[in-house]
Amino acid sequence: MATTDKSVWIPFFNALSSFYENLVDEDGQISNVMYESKAFLYRPSKVDKHYRAVIRVRDVNAYKEELEHVATEFYAAHREANKREKNYDPTKIPRLPIYLPRINADENIFKMQIHENRAHASKNYKKNEMIPVISVLRSAMLREAFDASVQALKGNGYTVIVDDDKKSPYLMASINAARLCELYECDSIQRRFSTGRQIRANFFSRVDGKLQRSKLESVGVLLVDRDIEVVHSHERTTRTDAIYTAEHPDEILLDDIPPVLRSGRLYRKYKAK
Repeated sequence: MATTDKSVWIPFFNALSSFYENLVDEDGQISNVMYESKAFLYRPSKVDKHYRAVIRVRDVNAYKEELEHVATEFYAAHREANKREKNYDPTKIPRLPIYLPRINADENIFKMQIHENRAHASKNYKKNEMIPVISVLRSAMLREAFDASVQALKGNGYTVIVDDDKKSPYLMASINAARLCELYECDSIQRRFSTGRQIRANFFSRVDGKLQRSKLESVGVLLVDRDIEVVHSHERTTRTDAIYTAEHPDEILLDDIPPVLRSGRLYRKYKAK
């Protein structure tokens, strides 16, 4: 079983934070950014795992040694965190996290096309399971609405489990799938929920006079030392396949929960005839 002691990761995050310290100006911001998913603000010993960027530096080779040190600290922390895991193989090199900066020294690349899409996941819940239906940042303003929704759900016959861990910034609540299936006459419930933004890119290069386009690759944090044209594609609209269209007849809208509190979308599912 992997250790839950987060202290094993401190040397890695300190090394990564030190790397960013060399990139920022006196205001804690990164200059010469060719693309970024959000504004970056440097905070010592803190790393924004959701930051994605293409950063222009003077010479990528000047950063190689320090990035190798950061990678070494990651491998050491990963090994320490997982050494008690059953079937753990210490000789297998884990994949580096996407938020760890990397160097692109391919001189043939002249253009990137960034694709930003909302990423989603889907899970099916049987009648004996509890379904997360509320997830909201903890605040005095939303607490009243949260409590009112919980009471309304209980009043409609749902079993409600509230996750009110004071260490978590979120208030969450789940209800029993059995009651949903009973009310909406279905066999199970499909829940679709957001997992954040997916940011990927196509890289365009010229090799022997021929134009080549790469497959979609995750952007992460990319360091380059030459000018690359960065363009954006249009964000993909809501899926029109399967059951995930807007206003689908099998979608369940729980009026007891205001939209601002809802955690994902729910759909009726039926056994195959």
